[in-house]
Amino acid sequence: MQAVQHQQTRDIHAVLRERWGYSTFHPHQESIISAVLDGRDTLALLPTGGGKSLCFQVPALAMGRLCLVVSPLIALMKDQVARLHAQGISARAIVSGMAHQEIDNALESAAVGKLAFLYVSPERLGTELFKARLPRLPLGLIAVDEAHCISQWGYDFRPAYRKVAEIRAAVPDVPVLALTASATAEVAADIMEQLAFREPLMIRGSFQRPELVLWVSRGEDRHGRLLKILDKLPGTAIAYMRDRRGTVRLAHFLEQHGITAAAYHAGLPGADRDRIQQGWTSGVVRCVAATNAFGMGIDKADVRVVVHMDLPPDLESYYQEAGRGGRDGATAHAFLLTGPGDADRLRERLAASFPELADVRRVYQAFADTHGIALGSGFMETYEVDLHALAKRTALPASIVAHSLKALELDGRIALSDGLRTPSRVFIISAPSVVYHIRVNDQRMGPLIEALLRLYGGLYEEPAIIDELRLARLTEWSIETVRKRLIELDKQRVLIYRPRSDSPALTLLQPRADAQRLTLDPAALRLRKERAVARMEAMIAFSEGTEECRSVTLLRYFDEPDATPCGNCDVCRAKATLSDHNAGDPKTEASLPIHGSDVERTRRELDEEGLVPPGFERT
Repeated sequence: MQAVQHQQTRDIHAVLRERWGYSTFHPHQESIISAVLDGRDTLALLPTGGGKSLCFQVPALAMGRLCLVVSPLIALMKDQVARLHAQGISARAIVSGMAHQEIDNALESAAVGKLAFLYVSPERLGTELFKARLPRLPLGLIAVDEAHCISQWGYDFRPAYRKVAEIRAAVPDVPVLALTASATAEVAADIMEQLAFREPLMIRGSFQRPELVLWVSRGEDRHGRLLKILDKLPGTAIAYMRDRRGTVRLAHFLEQHGITAAAYHAGLPGADRDRIQQGWTSGVVRCVAATNAFGMGIDKADVRVVVHMDLPPDLESYYQEAGRGGRDGATAHAFLLTGPGDADRLRERLAASFPELADVRRVYQAFADTHGIALGSGFMETYEVDLHALAKRTALPASIVAHSLKALELDGRIALSDGLRTPSRVFIISAPSVVYHIRVNDQRMGPLIEALLRLYGGLYEEPAIIDELRLARLTEWSIETVRKRLIELDKQRVLIYRPRSDSPALTLLQPRADAQRLTLDPAALRLRKERAVARMEAMIAFSEGTEECRSVTLLRYFDEPDATPCGNCDVCRAKATLSDHNAGDPKTEASLPIHGSDVERTRRELDEEGLVPPGFERT
């Protein structure tokens, strides 16, 4: 892989062509990259599928200096690192569950110029290990992904993001590029303030997606409506639901009706998630019934149908998920299926997401007891999370446990990682002479050391992903014996062994406190709830609206007030149908006025005709 070289800035079009094989940039990408190369702090506001990663990857490679990428999405970090490796570009990610020596090794590799990209979660920025290395990092750019998380006005506020401003103060000449697909004007202004922009600069792409047909359908039988949609519209589909059990039931329902389908959620083992995603990407599985765990990092441009089976919590989530359709520029449909009681259920879910302090304390205490974490210890240590075990221990519903952990995260006490799918890895930390002695003289451990060195290179330089089955075959041992002896070598401090894990993980960002004295900032909680309620009510209003074009409503929410009606959504088609009828009415030469009740009635009629916007049936 290429190491970072200090050199003059290369031509960005040459970098794009050589590394990605593209001849031109998407709209706004070139402006963003040029601003970064001019050393300007920049906020890039691009919709889902707008190519945000290239906006920092291209200028970093053109500069030939290290790019620090701050992201809260571990799965997405790992996906981007894997893609960069496949292109021969050196990159590492520092994530929860890594040993101290692994983190130290990654930071040292970055400091000595071996890396082009270093990905970190925001929580890692405040550690002494990171701050000690910061002056030595050959930084050319700081990229802050999912930048809306830095704002309390944003829909997924993460207190640890505020650490980015502290990093900026230590390296004031390094420009910052903030990237997000979801920010209102209020959030955008707050992002630039929180990141200490030297002067405000926002470059935004339009959120308008003319190829995406937005359609809201009301009715009782959602499953039946989904069948109609999939029958009339061919191609790959995603059906989003808000709970895991619902995805399993929906996938079984679709299979029973002859549609290849699979359920996808964060509770599945990593191997199953990989298999399902691969089957869907290759076309073997037509429809994935999924929670919002499905979508991040998925590179499939020809999704033709996205269906929301119930209301998302806010318009940001809705448009991000709907936007996974039609990335190839061809027509795609995004259906929101609603029914009686949806608004009340959404309000109940939001109320439940703000648990009582007593419940938060019980969950915190139960977690500490489960892992034997003493008072004042555990800082920056990572532990597995078993929601059902915690629910049993606290006698609380699993949903309350989950919301209590989220409350602790939003208060800055912990960081959660949902289903990391971390493969097994090994990193040798003993001196080569010690390892050689074991290899030659230790009959129990020697064959395993020999097998590791034969199968995996660079074990002294950086952790290697290993396969215990391959080691078992080479040593002619059982997999269980291989694992036990790797654990022994780990305890002897010969190497670091981290077994494969698919479990959610929790990292303590503060030393373990006394649960009975634990408090949450009431002012921050109140503000957070007010903002969440406002976003939820905007989602409800969108789902119930019958008079304004769906695209216009969304674009105004995202501060594009001058949008014109799309002509394709359920509201626009209903108005067009009414206009056509009125134009032919013999009682008047002019069209009759169109009332909201008329539009709603016509929408229902169009729904009953097959749920497909006229003019878009099987083309």
